[in-house]
Amino acid sequence: MSELKGAGATILSSAEPADFFSDLCSKLGEHVYIFIGTGGSEGEFAKFFNATRLPQPIVLLSHSLNNSLPAAMETRAYLEKQGIKSRIVHGTMDRLKAQIQRWSQFAKIQTTLSESRLGVLGGRSDWLIASGIDKDAVQNRWGFELVEIPLNRLLSAIEDEMTPETVSLMNSFKSHAVSVDASDEELRSAAKVVQSMIGIVREENLDAVTVKCFKLFEETGITGCQSLSFLNDLDGKIAGCEGDIPATFTMMLLKQITGQSTFMANVADVDLDENTVILAHCTIPVSMIEKYDITSHFETGASVAVRGTLPKKEVTLAKIWGDDLTDSWIARGRIVENLSNDSACRTQIRVKLEEPVDYFLERSLANHHIVILGDHATKIREFLSFATGC
Repeated sequence: MSELKGAGATILSSAEPADFFSDLCSKLGEHVYIFIGTGGSEGEFAKFFNATRLPQPIVLLSHSLNNSLPAAMETRAYLEKQGIKSRIVHGTMDRLKAQIQRWSQFAKIQTTLSESRLGVLGGRSDWLIASGIDKDAVQNRWGFELVEIPLNRLLSAIEDEMTPETVSLMNSFKSHAVSVDASDEELRSAAKVVQSMIGIVREENLDAVTVKCFKLFEETGITGCQSLSFLNDLDGKIAGCEGDIPATFTMMLLKQITGQSTFMANVADVDLDENTVILAHCTIPVSMIEKYDITSHFETGASVAVRGTLPKKEVTLAKIWGDDLTDSWIARGRIVENLSNDSACRTQIRVKLEEPVDYFLERSLANHHIVILGDHATKIREFLSFATGC
């Protein structure tokens, strides 16, 4: 057991009083693991199990010495006979220590998510007919707080004068672009939305926000594309489009796991023969792209949007979805082409996937999917298994 100390977990002996351990388990939720250190411990486990209330599924840790694995196998079968879900995580002591360290990191991420505040500005866009959630189920599963904010709050703040910080931001955004197909007035208006969004995020102490952006345009003639791009590059902040809570939560989760910004995109096209998918949207964090053009918004032909060029490298696609946000799809891929098609949103990439692209046609988790640079599929799946107990 000494090898496991310092891995980020609290190690307790089964000799602790049953009431103490049961109370502790109820506080720790799913994150309790039983280390089967040696053969002959099966009977002791049975006594311990019958005296406590262990959360399911029960995870048994076994190592490669001292008949630990045979004992764990007998114990797992015993639990199966009791109708208790369980599984064995097996490896050397070094591998178990590394696994516990990952679980410790995941527990911190889960805690951070549970303490987060996600603001919904104006509600969900009307066409997201499959992307609602059950607020109570989400609260029970993930714990984060949903904050409903009227769009008028944003609209009224747009009338404020720009601060020197906002002027500097606007000038930097313009100066670093390869080309600018927007007037100075359109840039000023978009910058005011940036300022207003940042103000609401700070006032409400939000970790993430999603805005009913087409309603914003209908009311003002201004898009939210620049503000979402900027917010997604702020440390610890997330901004999603169209009031899509599942997609925005996916962005939150990926940024917590990797520390990187993400690209929320429409699925514009799939090629079954080449196993590729085209993903497109009119906003993307500048940190993800090699260069960008400032252009107009696709659907409206007005205001400000970002056409970014991404590096041709490995990416991970992900979506968390469902009433309680526990359904998931994760896939590895590689960007093979940046596109500039006038009949789709401005930032466009073609990605060749390892998973079959017929997923998008037959069982996709709604439209919006999230792209993150690099191969993070294994870590994302491990976190979801840890967090949901699946």
